[in-house]
Amino acid sequence: MGLCATLVHVTLAWALIEQAAFNGFAANACGAAAAFSVSYLGNARITFPSARGLPGGAVRYLAVTIVSLVLSSAILAFVESNGLPTYAYALIVVLTVPPTTFLLAKFWAFQRPRREA
Repeated sequence: MGLCATLVHVTLAWALIEQAAFNGFAANACGAAAAFSVSYLGNARITFPSARGLPGGAVRYLAVTIVSLVLSSAILAFVESNGLPTYAYALIVVLTVPPTTFLLAKFWAFQRPRREA
């Protein structure tokens, strides 16, 4: 699911930056918003099915998405401030954001609630 969501995010952000002359940060936010539903539903239903249920995991996964957006925005700022091409942004995001999101989703957002002893 992470790969699908990353492709949605990066493809939309890249297209908005390169083809529609969007501000990079606005394009990045649009990409993250589009990727949220793909990622959340796929992870909640397939990758990390949880007793927490869809609504219970949604708030936590929204926090994971915000962390992902901040990370990808920081990467964009780095790429832009160093005069690197847009594809460098896409490459760095693809290599760093999915593993981070996966770990946060697995060990926090979709972690099964602890049972009381």
